[in-house]
Amino acid sequence: MGFSFNFFRPTPHKVFHYEPQYYDPKKEAMEERYAQLNEEKGKSKDDKYIPGKYIRAHMRNDVYKNKKEPGKVIVTRLIILISLVILFAIAFYLADGLGFILTSSK
Repeated sequence: MGFSFNFFRPTPHKVFHYEPQYYDPKKEAMEERYAQLNEEKGKSKDDKYIPGKYIRAHMRNDVYKNKKEPGKVIVTRLIILISLVILFAIAFYLADGLGFILTSSK
């Protein structure tokens, strides 16, 4: 171990300077494609493409419509429930009828 003493001037500060050199070609290609799509649609740079934006907007609109017309959601659920009950009843009677046919043939 060496000790460095300097009586005449202070030692300069050691500075850590890091410049990242990571390059992601997929990300750069994706950004170029988004820029091309925005130019084709005639959008400005402020109105850029955000993944999932359209899905979230449609979901918000659907929630708003459901709050506006709550009876429609209840009617839809009742129709689905009644359809399921009818399907189970048909399946039960078909299974019962097939069982009767199969046991009588023996």
